[in-house]
Amino acid sequence: MRTRLFLAAGLCALLVALPLLGCAPKKPETVLEKIQGTGEITIGHREGSVPFGFYDEAGNWVGFSIDLGELLVQQLEKDLNMEIKYIKKPVDPKTRIPLVANRTIDIVMGSSTHTIPREDTVDFTITFFLTGSQLIVPKGSPITDFEDLAGKKAGAALGSTNEKALRDANTAGIINPPCEIAGFEEHPKGFLALQQGKIDAYCTDGSLLAGMKQAAPNPEDWEVVGRLLTYDPYAYIVPEGDSNWLDYVNAFLIRLITSGEFYEVYDKWMGPNGKVPLEMTDEYKTLLKLQCWPE
Repeated sequence: MRTRLFLAAGLCALLVALPLLGCAPKKPETVLEKIQGTGEITIGHREGSVPFGFYDEAGNWVGFSIDLGELLVQQLEKDLNMEIKYIKKPVDPKTRIPLVANRTIDIVMGSSTHTIPREDTVDFTITFFLTGSQLIVPKGSPITDFEDLAGKKAGAALGSTNEKALRDANTAGIINPPCEIAGFEEHPKGFLALQQGKIDAYCTDGSLLAGMKQAAPNPEDWEVVGRLLTYDPYAYIVPEGDSNWLDYVNAFLIRLITSGEFYEVYDKWMGPNGKVPLEMTDEYKTLLKLQCWPE
């Protein structure tokens, strides 16, 4: 009798548990599993972020981060022993995080600042570049630093750390009276507004401003001014919670740095003869070395 009761109780427990087991959420597919299954990788790149991702005079989509994207695909093909289709998808400051969060894009390789609030939605690789918020103005402008924006109109990319920096400077009284802030989807649109006299200055990272000035029809007509108002470490964006993919990309970047190949790509775009000459600071060189974990 006891045996029958025990078996009946066990059967009831199993019947109760079965629906729960059937409703258990399926574990999300990792990026590496997706690449292996589809033979494709989707990488987000910027279109107007010189020298990280932009269109050259011939209409080719080029840049520092695009070169690193090509190297990443080559490494994946070697490690997975398969041909991989490299799908480039344009992103801007408003779309880059949502497109990674919803897994439309496997990684954004652009010019994105790694911040603590953004970690709530996505994950970031090791830092690959250092810069900070500055201003570009017409040559001879009375604006030489952020305090000079008082009562004027400044532009910045929507959703960027630079837009936030301007708002914070207004709130903190650094810019007093506050400046009016105009938001733009991409840097070229903001720079065009500056050229048309619709804004008095455009704010973004100093490295990007140097690229905008260099790409202008008459670079001598523009000046990059102001101290570094913010500290902006660039990193690549990957989906949150996919540790295998994050580890893979970090290992890829570390090996590029330790092999010297990273510096070759940097020199191509930001060396003395590059598109935007930007000498590596000692701080930047040290940071790269400190992030290179041993094999």
